[in-house]
Formats: sequence, structure tokens, C-alpha cells
Amino acid sequence: MYTKTLLVALFAASTASAAAVSLRQANNNGGADFGTCNPSIDFQLGRAGRKADEGTFLPSDPVVAQGQSDALNPNIITNRVCDQLTNVCGANAAAKALCADAQAKVQALGTKDASTADAFNAALGF
Repeated sequence: MYTKTLLVALFAASTASAAAVSLRQANNNGGADFGTCNPSIDFQLGRAGRKADEGTFLPSDPVVAQGQSDALNPNIITNRVCDQLTNVCGANAAAKALCADAQAKVQALGTKDASTADAFNAALGF
């Protein structure tokens, strides 16, 4: 039983480590390293507590999203993502600068739909 538990724990640890490495490798923009987080955002219609045709934004990563409710305004969510890169993710300076640039692009777009989330994610290399 102990051996089985140990093997499961080792597998889980290696999977988490591989996920973190893939986030670093997924983005080749100026050496950006997002640390342990996925900085992408998600747009969905009809989230819990919303009308079926009401679209909202939310960080894709549960660690980044922790304590954050969905928002109609994408700037609230992009701000959260960029803050969390510093607060909980351990991202490097290049990742933080890239996030600030992506945040500015979203603000300049002025859109509030799936294309907004796509633009933010693409600016980050996701």
C-alpha cells in the first residue's frame, strides 16, 4: 500500500512539474517565464448567476482565479492576471512586461467578447 501511494505521489509531482515546464516553453516571447501559472483568460456565455446571453471573463488558471469572480469588463480580469504573476506565480520580469503589454492591447481594443480573450491570450503566446 505504501509503495502504491508513493508511486501515485511521484507521478502527480512529475505531472505538475511537466505542466509548469510546458507553460514556460509555450511562450517564446522575450524569455517570458510565467512561473507556475497559466496567464490565459476565458470568455464564456451564461456562467452561473448570469443570463444565458451574458458573456463574462475569468482567468483560466484556478490559482490565478482564486477569490476572483467573473467580470463583464475584461480589464478587471487582465489586471488580476498580471497582478497574480507577481503575487502567486513567481513569474519573471519579462512575463510581467509581456502581460502589461497584453493588458494595454485589450484596453485599446475596447471589445467585450471572445475576440478579446483571444487577443489577450495571443499577445501572451497562448
